[in-house]
Amino acid sequence: MMVELIPKREQKPIFGQLFFLIVSASVLATAAASFFIIQQLIQNTRIELVRLEKMFTEDTRPLEEELSSKLQGYKRQTEILKVVLDERKTLLPFFSLLEQTTHPDVFFGGFQGSTKTGVFTLEGTARDFFTLEQQRFAWEGREEFEAKLSGIRLGEGGQAAFSVEFVVNPDLLNPL
Repeated sequence: MMVELIPKREQKPIFGQLFFLIVSASVLATAAASFFIIQQLIQNTRIELVRLEKMFTEDTRPLEEELSSKLQGYKRQTEILKVVLDERKTLLPFFSLLEQTTHPDVFFGGFQGSTKTGVFTLEGTARDFFTLEQQRFAWEGREEFEAKLSGIRLGEGGQAAFSVEFVVNPDLLNPL
């Protein structure tokens, strides 16, 4: 056995070394936890990226074709409605004039015609033949239209049934 002649001091643990050890261990644990958390976030982001790429590359032609066909249907309906409304606008002056020039005892039941040709045929009845003659005089010589009575016959209850064809001045139907 060896005996030492120079006494050595007993070493006490240094506070700095212990503190450095604790801080180092906590930094290592934090770095490891951060690494795993970042790895999980990267994986979730990749999954989301794949899902979005699949959604964008997915074939949307059937949906587009369906929407396009619906849009074409709406376009046709709008065009038809426009034609009807335009024709209605152009008929208003004719019906206003007809209202002003029609005898109170004359009634119309049927209407056919077109604003393009300006020819309209109306089926009507008058209280009697005298009233129908008064109506013919009221229409005679009008500048806005020419009226031609036809199909005059005796109707129910002594009424006079008739057809009248109006050839309307184009300026009346197209006031612009």
